[in-house]
Amino acid sequence: MFNFSRRTHSFIWGGIAAALLIAIGIWRCVQNQSTGGLIVFIALGVIAFTFISCLILDNNVVGEVVVDIWSWGFVRLPGLIFTLDLEGIIWLITVKLLFWILGIILAILTGALALVIGAFVSIFIYPFALYSNIKEGE
Repeated sequence: MFNFSRRTHSFIWGGIAAALLIAIGIWRCVQNQSTGGLIVFIALGVIAFTFISCLILDNNVVGEVVVDIWSWGFVRLPGLIFTLDLEGIIWLITVKLLFWILGIILAILTGALALVIGAFVSIFIYPFALYSNIKEGE
């Protein structure tokens, strides 16, 4: 029924994210009766708008940057040598669980780093991505 272009979707979803962050900032300022944090939430709203819009437009490198940096967190952990007695099997299970927890923490941290770097890069790339999208006529 509705055939929205990528640009329209980027405006809608980026605008919703920005509006939510700005509304949270206004709500916090009303609760604290100070306007100090509002500027931070407005800046976060702008960053969220550009980041989500760049991801939806898909004519730039922001998505690739996020995926490439996030992939650093998925590493193969080393194999283990153990003895085949009760103490060796307990050691194997303990170290495998430790490596599993370490792998999850590493993936979460690199994911957070990827999102932060992608959001920062999107601020500078968004005008060019929007211009390219308008020029292509999509």
